[in-house]
Amino acid sequence: MCRYRTGFRFGEGKALAVVRPGTVSEQWKALEACIAASVIVITQASNTGLTDGSTPDGNNYDRDIVIVSTSRMKKVYVIEQGKQVICLPGATLDQLEHVLKPLGRERHSVIGFSRIGASVFGGVCNNSGGARLQLGPAYTQMAVFTQVGAAGKLHLVNHLGIRLGDTPEDVLRRLDRGEFPEADIQPDAGAESDRNYVTHVREIDTHTPARFNADPRRLYETSGSAGKLVVFAVRLDTFPIEQDAKVFYIGTNRPEELTDIRRHALHVFTHLPISGEYLHRDAFDIAEKHGKDTFLTIHYLDTSRLPASFALKNRFDSFFDRLGFLPSNFTDRVMQAMSGLFPSHLPPLMKEYRNKYERHLLLKVPAEGAPETKAFLEGYFAKASGGHFECSDEEGNKAFLHRFAAAGAAVRYGGTTRRTHCVLVCSVAHP
Repeated sequence: MCRYRTGFRFGEGKALAVVRPGTVSEQWKALEACIAASVIVITQASNTGLTDGSTPDGNNYDRDIVIVSTSRMKKVYVIEQGKQVICLPGATLDQLEHVLKPLGRERHSVIGFSRIGASVFGGVCNNSGGARLQLGPAYTQMAVFTQVGAAGKLHLVNHLGIRLGDTPEDVLRRLDRGEFPEADIQPDAGAESDRNYVTHVREIDTHTPARFNADPRRLYETSGSAGKLVVFAVRLDTFPIEQDAKVFYIGTNRPEELTDIRRHALHVFTHLPISGEYLHRDAFDIAEKHGKDTFLTIHYLDTSRLPASFALKNRFDSFFDRLGFLPSNFTDRVMQAMSGLFPSHLPPLMKEYRNKYERHLLLKVPAEGAPETKAFLEGYFAKASGGHFECSDEEGNKAFLHRFAAAGAAVRYGGTTRRTHCVLVCSVAHP
C-alpha cells in the first residue's frame, strides 16, 4: 500500500486498507461500508501530492483510515457539442486533453501536474489550476456528490443539471454507463466555470487579492470541498484551443518592475494574458540540475505515456524502499545521474538571462495580444533596468517546462522532509 499511503510532495502515514472501485456504484458501496464501520475515508485520485490531503499525514488519528483510490474510474463524457464534459472520479487532465483535442477544444488547466496524470477532481475540490488569468481556479456548481446526514447515513445529491433517476442506484448506474439523453440535460442549470474571473482579476486596486485559498466566491458544494464530500461526477466547461500564442521572457533584478508589468497587463491590455509564471534564480538553478530528467522525459516522451511512466517509477520506489539498504529516493538519484550525461537542455538566451537577472517572468499572451505586449515591453524596458525577449515556439515551450520542473526538483533538493520541500517551492517560486 506504500504508493497509496505516501504522497509525492506531501503526506505519509498508516492506513487500514486501500479500496480501488472500478465504478461509481462500487465506490458508493465501499463508502457505505466505511461509514458503517466508522472509519476515516480519504478519497484519492492520482496522488500527485500537488494540493495535499490525498494521503494520511502522520499517524495521529483517532480512528483507522481507509483510502479509496478512484484511479480505475477514468471516464469522460462529451456533451453540448464538446462545449462541456462530464468527468468521473478517476478522469485525468491528460486524458481530458486527448478527448478534447480533435474537437478543437481544451480543458481548464493546461500546464503543471496535468502532465503526470493529475486528476480533474483534484483541481475542482481544491480550487486549484488557477494559472490561467482568463479562467481562474477550477470551479463548477454542477456535480453529483454524497454527504453524511445527521442520522449517519449517506445522502446522494444530484446537482449535475441532468435527470438521472430517483434513487442512488439509478443515478450512479447511469453515470457509469454514460446514459445522458439530450432531453434530460438542462443547458442553463448553473455555472460550469468561474465565468466572471476575467473581470475580477482586472480589479487591481481592490483591498483583497484576486486569488487566495478558501475564497468564499469559489466555495460551492464540491468546489473547494477538499475531501469533506465524496464526489462522483462533475460537469465542466471546455474552451477553444488558443492558436499561435506567444511567450515573452522577462528578466529583472528589481521586483517592483515585475509589479509594474503585472498591473499594466491586468488593467490596460485589451487582451488579457493567458498566464504568467514567476521563477527566481535559485529555483532556476535547482530545476536545471535536479529537474533535468523530468524536463527531458516530458520533452521527448509523448505526454500520454507519462502517467504510466510515473506509476512504474512509484513501483520501483516501493521495491527499493523495502530492500532497506539503498539510500532514500534511489530511483530519483539514478534518473538525475543519468540526465547529467545529456548536453544542456535549456536555450542559450534563458541561461544568459539567468546570469544577468535574479527574477524571471514568463508571460504567455494570445496571438491577438502579442503586438500590444511587445510594444509595451519595448517601451518600458527602454527606461527600466531589466530586459525581455520574444520566445520562439521551442523556447517558449522549454521555458514553461523548466518552470514546471522546478516543483519536483525542489522535492529532491529539499532533503529529508516533505514539509521542507513545500516551504522551498513557495519561497523561491512566487513573488
